[in-house]
Amino acid sequence: MTITKMPIIEHIELITARVPLPEGPWGDQIHHVTDIEVAIVDVHASNGLMGTGFSHTSGWCGATISALIKEIIPDVIGQRLSPRALWDRSYKYIHDVGGAGVTTHALSALDIAYWDLLGKTLNVPIVDLLGRVRDRVPLYGSGINLHMSVEEVIDQVRRWKAKGYLAAKVKVGKPDLEEDVERLRKIQQAVPGFPLAVDANQGWNFPQALRAFKLFEPLNLLWIEEPLPSDNIAGHKQLRERTNTPIALGENVYNLSQFTHYIESGAADFIQADLGRVGGITGYMDVATVARAHNLPMTPHFVLELSASLLAAVPNVSYAEVTDGGRWQDLRIVLSAGEEVDGYYVPSDQPGHGIILDRDYLQAHII
Repeated sequence: MTITKMPIIEHIELITARVPLPEGPWGDQIHHVTDIEVAIVDVHASNGLMGTGFSHTSGWCGATISALIKEIIPDVIGQRLSPRALWDRSYKYIHDVGGAGVTTHALSALDIAYWDLLGKTLNVPIVDLLGRVRDRVPLYGSGINLHMSVEEVIDQVRRWKAKGYLAAKVKVGKPDLEEDVERLRKIQQAVPGFPLAVDANQGWNFPQALRAFKLFEPLNLLWIEEPLPSDNIAGHKQLRERTNTPIALGENVYNLSQFTHYIESGAADFIQADLGRVGGITGYMDVATVARAHNLPMTPHFVLELSASLLAAVPNVSYAEVTDGGRWQDLRIVLSAGEEVDGYYVPSDQPGHGIILDRDYLQAHII
């Protein structure tokens, strides 16, 4: 039997691109987004293969993430390919400038590239390297729709249901909370029996959130997402203890320690870690293991083409998120990946992560 020898990292290329939202700006209680910025790395190895990874931001600070990646690159050149070992090495190397946030964004891009390279080296998909537990992943529809009329949102939810998605998520955060309640009631009346979650995008203070939970309780929502600023673990814990609707969060939580604190505090029910923010595949799988130990489902945020694929190797899942207009193929960041089939995502069967970037489009949007 031939044993594949792990290659050495020889050089790493980096670009940063700012990609416009093709259907116009996104907005919620605290954001106005016109572009997605992506940091993309290509890791070249001594075996002649290349792995590609990426991180992302909602339109700003992509250059900051790339600047930190540039600091990391010289320290990993010449190292043997081993995603976990490289992750640990780089985390220790940059930890003194922060254990989460920009640091874990930068690590994400590199880590995803390492895993892609490892899959290509061994000629297997990443999901099989990690241990496949399912061949397809359930999806839910999600919209940046706070600015839309309730009739438009109803049409959106009906379309998601017709596609076979298992649930829907809509934005809340109108100045008048009663308007949110009325919109949700109309959606549920128009699409009865279809599980509905809501996203507040960290826009409430504690009294506002408590009132919202009480008013939303008769609606039997699937979850309420990010009711408070993500740093407020104690506030989420108090909210969870005083109300009955499950809490979802994680897209703005950035490392294993933070997630562990949330989970062990009983402050979150659906864990929404983002592969591009939490340290890549290595960081994500660590969070998934802690969540599994507490019988909590992973419900990832954004980057459908990779996050949904990875859920095929995670035992504890609920759904992967399909954001209207937010697939990376919609944004032209990705040229090809896995595919949606009847409300489920089927990962690519190509070695590595199987995601092919639209290099020409990205090159035209380099910053």
